[in-house]
Amino acid sequence: MKNKTNEKTGKHTLFDIILLSLSAVAMIIGVHQSINYGFGASYWLYMLAIGFFLYYQFRKLKKKQQEQQPRLNRRAKRYMQRHD
Repeated sequence: MKNKTNEKTGKHTLFDIILLSLSAVAMIIGVHQSINYGFGASYWLYMLAIGFFLYYQFRKLKKKQQEQQPRLNRRAKRYMQRHD
């Protein structure tokens, strides 16, 4: 019997957790560098944090779209490939 709680909750892979963590760490370091050295010196850290976060969001959205697509058996896949 399958566990229903795993289907309802979002499954985060290790890579997704690392991306989100790197985004948070880069943002925190960027704020610290802004306070000490100014915004110009920490601009690249902000861009890195935003990049990590956007990539995390992209992966999350792509995973959600894949889960919503219907699963096709072999015969249906062959039919779809021939008639596209």
